[in-house]
Amino acid sequence: MNKNNLIVGLFASVFLFLIILLVIPSLIAKEVDVQGEYVGSETCMECHEEQYKNYKMSIHYLTEKKNLKIKGCEACHGPGSIHAEEGEIEAIFTFDAATLAADKTEKCLNCHSQENKNFVFLGSNHMKGSVTCSDCHQAHPEMGKDMLLTKKGYKLCLSCHQEIAQKLALNERHRITEGMVKCTDCHKNHEPSLRTRLGGFKQETCYKCHTDKQGPFIYEHGAIRVEGCTSCHDPHGSVNRHMLTHQGTADLCFSCHISAPIWHTRFTAESVCTNCHSAIHGSQLDPHFIK
Repeated sequence: MNKNNLIVGLFASVFLFLIILLVIPSLIAKEVDVQGEYVGSETCMECHEEQYKNYKMSIHYLTEKKNLKIKGCEACHGPGSIHAEEGEIEAIFTFDAATLAADKTEKCLNCHSQENKNFVFLGSNHMKGSVTCSDCHQAHPEMGKDMLLTKKGYKLCLSCHQEIAQKLALNERHRITEGMVKCTDCHKNHEPSLRTRLGGFKQETCYKCHTDKQGPFIYEHGAIRVEGCTSCHDPHGSVNRHMLTHQGTADLCFSCHISAPIWHTRFTAESVCTNCHSAIHGSQLDPHFIK
């Protein structure tokens, strides 16, 4: 029994020794790759001529003119000496699908968090959903790309938010596809979203355009302070007039006001509450928004 244990232990030791021989050199090589030398963007141009041409016309090229320790292609891709000599793609940092989203974003934030101390992209919904900077922006885009975007304007947002694209095809909608409103007029794509909808205090976003609904009013519509404008309106689009969430005005009002005065019992779903309660967004004179 002891002899068998000795043989098993011997084989285990040999196996462990072989693993060490295989793993340690690869770890050392990986360290060497990371610790390579910076060779300058001109070296990259020798092989990546088209990418360098686009890069030279982009705003990122301004880093070449600044007195920075790390600049140019290698500011994002890391030291390029080993990659230039051996051609190994593993020797540089790449922004492909196999690279972790957090690692790709960290590369961009090395510079872009310094220029804006309040930049809080790491807490944004995009980052939580593993959407990285390079999913929306190109480091060295083709000529004419605005803000290094991979697609123009709202088309970029709709490439992911396809459920919103359906609403923007409805007749009652914000005129985003016509260019009158931009997604970023309402949404801060680089910052955390404290609520999934523009409710509560965030209806201030709506007031930037709809100033006549802002007040202040002596008598406020309570839904405004709780759920905000989206308690009645769908901001992206609706089949109902004024982008209301319900087709009938009465259905919309009774969805909250389930206990109505007794003289309201004669009203039906076809009744229009705002015929009487015309100051529905708020009133200076009447608590029931009659005027």
